[in-house]
This record gives sequence, C-alpha cells and structure tokens, in this order.
Amino acid sequence: MDNRKGAFWRQLDEHYKKNGFVTPQEDGEEVDDSFDPSQFSLCYSRKPLSNDLKEGVGSGSFTLGGSDELMHKTDMVYAANLSPMGGWYPVRIKAMFIKTKGGTLAEPVTGRAARSVKYLRVNADESKLNGSPSPTHGVILDSGTTDTYLPSALKGPFQEAWKEAVGDDGQAYDNNARPRTAEEVKSLPTILIVLQGHELGNLHNGDAPGMTKSHPEMFITDKRRSLFTLEASGSATAGGKGTTSDEALPAISKTDVVIAVSPEHYMEESNSEPGIYTARIYFSEQYGAQSIMGSNVMMGHNLLFDNSHGRIGIAESDCDHDKYVEEREKQSQEEEEERW
Repeated sequence: MDNRKGAFWRQLDEHYKKNGFVTPQEDGEEVDDSFDPSQFSLCYSRKPLSNDLKEGVGSGSFTLGGSDELMHKTDMVYAANLSPMGGWYPVRIKAMFIKTKGGTLAEPVTGRAARSVKYLRVNADESKLNGSPSPTHGVILDSGTTDTYLPSALKGPFQEAWKEAVGDDGQAYDNNARPRTAEEVKSLPTILIVLQGHELGNLHNGDAPGMTKSHPEMFITDKRRSLFTLEASGSATAGGKGTTSDEALPAISKTDVVIAVSPEHYMEESNSEPGIYTARIYFSEQYGAQSIMGSNVMMGHNLLFDNSHGRIGIAESDCDHDKYVEEREKQSQEEEEERW
C-alpha cells in the first residue's frame, strides 16, 4: 500500500486505465480521487457454527482504496489510530461492558427478552484495559493473529462482571474446551469494547449504533462498576450489587465508538470435534506488554484502515462476498435502467 514504483495498487490502477475501466485525466480536468492508495478495508466473515453451515465459499473481502457502504449493516464509525505513521494499528480501549443475551449492534436482542438485557461495566480503568497508563499505548488490531490477548490485570475485573452477567448457575469465564449447543453459545454475553473515537471522523455520524451516544446506559457512572437493566420503555436504571467504592471510572466520551464481540466470535468450535467450544479471548499479557485484538474481534466487521486520516473505520457486516457481488450487480443494473 505504499507509493513506490511497482506497488500493487499502482499495477492495478495502470491495468484499469489500460483496459478502459478508468478514463485517464486530461489536462485541466478534475482529478478523480475516489481511489485512495493510503486506505484499504478488511472484512472477515464469521466461521459458521456447525449447524449453521451453508453452501458456498463463505469468503470475506479485501478492498483497496477505501470501503464500500454496500457491505455495511451499520453506519461506519471511526476509532483513532494512535500510531498512524508507525505501521501498526493500535487503538485505545476506554471501557468494556458485558451485555447479557448475546446479539450485535445491527441485530440486538428484541421482544420480551430485551426487557431483561443487562449491561455491566468491567471495573477497570484505561491502565488495566490497555496494559499501560500512557495515552499513546494501545491494543493493536492485528488481522494476522487469530485470537485476542489482553492484559492479565484485566482478568479479575472481567471475571467479576462475567459472573454477575451469567448468574450463579452460569459457567465462570475460562479458556477450557467443553461441550455446548449452538443455542447455548448464542445466549452467552456479548462483549462491548469502547474505543477512543476519532472526533473529526465522527462529527456527522449522528445516532449510528456504533457510537457510544446511542447507548445511554453506558453513561451512568454512580459506581465504579454498575449493573444496568434496559427497561422496556428504553430507559436505563442502575441496580445490581455494584461495588462498595464510590470512586468513578473515567468518563466515556460521546465521540467514542463501540465494537461488539458476539459469543459466536469469541467462542471457537473445534473442527475435529463439532460441539466442543473454547473461549479465545485470553488475559495473558504482562503489564507494559503489547496486547492484541485479533481476527476473532475483527470478524463480522468491515474495517477501514485509513492511514491518510489516522483513523480506523468500523461497520458491522455479513462480510459475505457472494452476497456483496449480487447486490453490486443489482445496484449497477438499477443505475443502468435509470440512465435509460
């Protein structure tokens, strides 16, 4: 994705122009900047559970030069890239919530079940969440790492919130392989990770599901970690056991963004033993080490790596390339019909 002679994007651009797909710019014409060589998008499809298997390749997509809104199930929101010139893609975690009953931002729990959805904030400040108090130290988004490895200091607070979410009869969070049905997996909590937003990029996002301001329950901070029940009326009320400390956790900004990691993403089904699942978010990194959010956090999202603006775009997506091709062809046909 660099600008050297022979770079892949240059070869592709030259091929398109040579074969008439792109009209070369004449002197005085406005330059077509729709293709930005400093941007690319990755969309990893979710590996289906064994009883959800469908025909087809099931591939995701890799887009050069930007991203295509046709793939998005939610509006794209933007997290700040802490090191836009560093070659990595670190983001700063501002908060973490455990939300009961699964679901995603695009497909939340609905109906009667939604009345008892609970949000629990993990009792950890940014230092524990990122493994360092430095605002320039974040957690790397790394497509080349399959699993997710977070700071070991986060394990206790996460476990406490998890236990409260699943109840006394629920299984404590661990990384042991055990048998589960697909329905049991889908009913596990969704992990909501709040990332430091890119303020300029999010100015016009309004009430996008990926913005924290679309989640009023996240802004009740009367305890260091509070339990929230989203009532049927849509209002949020504090409740639960909470903690004995009244010290407030750092505030969440309304320009911050949310990435939802559903149980189908962090629970991995064994290829050799269908029906055996292992949780693949590990709390193993020593303080000061580099934590990683791997592809199990990224899957189910179209992620735009926008180096020119120092931001990372996030939109939920099916990441279904076959479906995308069909919709693109349908859109092109409709546009052609309108021209005629």
